[in-house]
Amino acid sequence: MKRNNLTMLGHLAELRKRLTIIVIANLILTFICYEYSNKLVQLFLDMNKNMRLVYLTPPELFLAYLKISLIAGVIIASPITILQIWIFISPGLYKKERAGIIGTFIAGLLFFMTGGLFAYKVVLPTMLEFFQKFQTEEIAQMISVGSYLDFVLSIIFTFGIVFEMPVLAALLAKLKLIKAKTLKKKQPVMILIIFIIAAIMTPPDIVSQIMLAVPMILLLQLSIGICWLINKYQED
Repeated sequence: MKRNNLTMLGHLAELRKRLTIIVIANLILTFICYEYSNKLVQLFLDMNKNMRLVYLTPPELFLAYLKISLIAGVIIASPITILQIWIFISPGLYKKERAGIIGTFIAGLLFFMTGGLFAYKVVLPTMLEFFQKFQTEEIAQMISVGSYLDFVLSIIFTFGIVFEMPVLAALLAKLKLIKAKTLKKKQPVMILIIFIIAAIMTPPDIVSQIMLAVPMILLLQLSIGICWLINKYQED
């Protein structure tokens, strides 16, 4: 029986099947990742070799390992998750819609990974080194493993989201909600906003602020260029 001819109960049964596969895959891979949780945490510690962490409550270290295992498990299981979602929704899509979704997803994934990698390799080591300079002989840092992981993961996630700017711009341009000339006209205001965001999100030194602001400005230029190409294609 074709998916298009399925009854409501048939669709619900298909949805249940896909969700079951997703849940089982995520649970299995999370448990597997827990066996390597110590090494996963070490990846974040390697950003600053001089940093030593503590745990302030008996379950904190266990919960930190569990959190990192869950995140790693979900990431590793994401191809299975995406495949199951695609199997469920694709029969109801036109060929053009399928191509659009696949293209948007691939672009979004690449930009998110680039943003996260940039944060991990460049931004976080610089920020951690900067904050570490504040400690003295009388006042030493004592960072808990839970708060450290929360901080690191939030920065990586934030940069991943910020790097989605060109993908969002392309989507909005495709829907005819924004135009390149509008973005170009408001560019000075947008650059000012970028520097304000950079000042809020980074330590109060010009180097760290520029490290965030420059990629965001470059992403803005890329977004304008993408919008221009899409607008030109739509006009033709």
